[in-house]
Formats: sequence, C-alpha cells, structure tokens
Amino acid sequence: MSDRLEEVTAAHDGILASLDQLLHSLAAVYDGLGGPADRHIAARMHYLAEHRLGPITADLLHTRAELADRTTATSARPGTALPAAAPPASPATTASGRTR
Repeated sequence: MSDRLEEVTAAHDGILASLDQLLHSLAAVYDGLGGPADRHIAARMHYLAEHRLGPITADLLHTRAELADRTTATSARPGTALPAAAPPASPATTASGRTR
C-alpha cells in the first residue's frame, strides 16, 4: 500500500504533483483568454491548486509515512508483517450475462 501512496505523493512525478501542474496550466490558459468569466475560472484553478490540493497532499504524505513506519516496525518481528491487500472482487454477472 505504501508503494501506491508513493506513486500518488511523489514530489516531482506523482499524481498529485501532476494535478498541481495541470491546474496551474489551466489557470494560465484561462488567464490568457481575457474574458471576465475566464479570469474567474483561472482564479478557481489557482485556488484549487494552492488551497485544496495542499491539505490532501499533506494528509496522504502523513498516512504514507505512518504506514511505512508500521511496516518497518512489524517486519522486524517475524510473523507480524501486515497482510497483503486483497485483489478487487470480480464484477457479478446477472442472469442475462451482463456484469453489474
């Protein structure tokens, strides 16, 4: 699980870093369009990147660090490692053969 959080939170090439870049790029595009509504959308994109994405990133970084600490602490003791995540369940099929 920690490795999945690493993919999301990696500082330079993680999903959240990419989302931050995307939001700022969108803001730049809308800033360049120049209309009143465009400036509002640009401001909203900046707001999302600067004020909403930061707390999410901080929470996930904290969660990742805590999970890594637990994994390290438990793997030092034989038989106490965290269990592997279960694979997702296959979709159920209906009587007509369609999946739900």
